[in-house]
Amino acid sequence: MMNILVISYFSPADKITGGFRAASFTKYFPEHGINTTLLTSNEDILNDKEMIDYYNFTDIEFVRGIRIRSIGYKLKVFSLMEFLKLDTFIFFPDIWRFWNRRLKKKALKLIKNNAYDAILVTGPPHSSFYAAYQIARKSNIPLVVDYRDPLMGNPFLSYPPIIKQIVRGKERKIVNYAKLVVTVGEEYAEIITNSLGIKNKKIHVINNGFFDYVSIDKMIKKDSKFVISYFGHFYLMRQTLFEFLIKAIREVIKNQNLTPERIVFQYAGKTSRNTLGRIIEKYDMADYFKDLGLLDEKHVLEEMSRSIINVVLIPPEATYNIPNKVYDYAFSNSHVLLIGEENCAVHNWFEKIDQKYTLSQRNLDSIVEDLLVLYEKWKDSSLYFGCNEDKLQEYNRKNQAFKMAELLKRELK
Repeated sequence: MMNILVISYFSPADKITGGFRAASFTKYFPEHGINTTLLTSNEDILNDKEMIDYYNFTDIEFVRGIRIRSIGYKLKVFSLMEFLKLDTFIFFPDIWRFWNRRLKKKALKLIKNNAYDAILVTGPPHSSFYAAYQIARKSNIPLVVDYRDPLMGNPFLSYPPIIKQIVRGKERKIVNYAKLVVTVGEEYAEIITNSLGIKNKKIHVINNGFFDYVSIDKMIKKDSKFVISYFGHFYLMRQTLFEFLIKAIREVIKNQNLTPERIVFQYAGKTSRNTLGRIIEKYDMADYFKDLGLLDEKHVLEEMSRSIINVVLIPPEATYNIPNKVYDYAFSNSHVLLIGEENCAVHNWFEKIDQKYTLSQRNLDSIVEDLLVLYEKWKDSSLYFGCNEDKLQEYNRKNQAFKMAELLKRELK
C-alpha cells in the first residue's frame, strides 16, 4: 500500500472552495491501494459521524485554523482592504498563510512518526502550497500539487506589480520542484503553464466531478411559472452581468406584458442582501423576485429542478472558469442559459455531456433576445431540458479519484 499525507485547509465537501477534492481522495483512494492521512483545519469533522463514515475518514489530523480573517470581516477592516485592493499587498498570496507555521510543525511531526510516499497538497488556499513545498524539501518526500484554481492569471486576484513578481517567482519554484502537478481542467493547465512560463513541466488534468449524492428525483414537477434562477454569489466582476440579467428579465416582462403569476426570478446565495435589494429596487423587480436565501445541498437541487432556466454567468477574462454547480445543473433536468464566451470551460463541458443550453453574449440585447426565444419555446412546450447522463457519469467523483490514484502510482512508481 502507498501512504500519502493529504494537506487541505478546507475539507471536507466545501464546494465553493474545492475542499471536496481532498475528501474524495480519502474516500476512494484505499480502493486503489493508497492510504491517506488528512491534515486539515476543520475540527467539526469529529462531531459529525455521518460525514466521517461517508468520506471514509480513518486517519485525520487537525491544525487549528486562522482567526484573523473572521475577526477582520466582523470589524469591516478586511472588506475595506479588499475594496482598496490592499489585501493582496499585505497578505500575499492570501490571508491563510498564517496557518503555515502550525501546519509545518504538525506535518513534520507526522512525517517523523510515519512513512509517507508523497505529500499531496490541494488548494485553495494557495499559501498551503508554500508550506507543503518547504515540508517536502525538508523531509525529502515527493510533492504533489493539486490546483483548484490558478493563482497567476486568475482574473479574481489583483496583485501590485512588485508583489506579483514575488508571488510568480515562488509559485514557479514550487511547480518546478513538484514531482506531479494536477489541475481541474485543460484551460487551467494552459493558464498555469503560460503565466509561469513553464516549458518542460506537464500539468495533468483530473476534473472536479460530482459525488454520488448529487442526484435528484426527475419526477419533481417544473413550476407552472417561467422560473429563471441564479445560484451562487455575484461579487466583483459578476455583478455587472447579474445586473444585465435583471434588466433583461425586466425587458422581457414589458415586452410580453407578463404578471408575477407568469414569470419569476429567484436567487439563492451568500451575496449581501443590501446589495441584492438595491439591484432589485433599481430595476423595479420586487414583485417578480423571490429570495431563496442560503440553501443546503438538497434544497438547492430541488429548486434547480423546479426552475425552467438556470443561469451561469461567466465574467470577462474568465473563460477558463468552471463553477462547481454546473455539475448540479446537469442533474436538474433544466435548460441552462450561459452568459459568456463561446469555447470557455463551461461551454466546452456542456458540449461534452450534450447539455441543453443557450449561449448568450455579455450584452443586454443578446440576453433579452435569447430570453424571449426561450419564453416562447416554453409556452409552446418545445423547450428542451437535461443532458446525456451516460456521458455525465464519466465525471463521477469516484471515477476522477480513481484516475488520480492511477496517476499517482504511475508517476511516483
